[in-house]
Amino acid sequence: MNNIAENLMTALMEKIRQEHKSIVEEVSQLFKETHKFLSATTADRQEKAKKQAQELHQFHQNLEQTTEEFLAETAKERFAQAKVQAKFLDEFYQELEQTTHEFLAETAKDRTEQAKAQRQYLHQFRQDLFASIFGTFSRQSTL
Repeated sequence: MNNIAENLMTALMEKIRQEHKSIVEEVSQLFKETHKFLSATTADRQEKAKKQAQELHQFHQNLEQTTEEFLAETAKERFAQAKVQAKFLDEFYQELEQTTHEFLAETAKDRTEQAKAQRQYLHQFRQDLFASIFGTFSRQSTL
């Protein structure tokens, strides 16, 4: 019986060693596959990150260029508008100055005519007054 138990024990130990060896091989294989998977995933993510960084860099450059072009075009348009407005304001000012000059000249002319008419009226009034008071016209009191 001892021999049978010994044989049984030896066979059981051999079976345990085989299972242990099999488990170690499976764990080793699983470790290798996991490492390979993680390495591939890491490499893939790094490649995607690099590609995305390049795309973002290109996008940033395009955005900068587009912005600069837009700002340059806007500045040109505003400058052109400012030139047109400056020309309009200059013409308006010249027209206003001319109109003002004409108005003042016409006003001065009208006032001069009014002053002459008033002088003539006052002169006539004075003559009429002297004539009514003295009965004759006196040349000494002319303006």
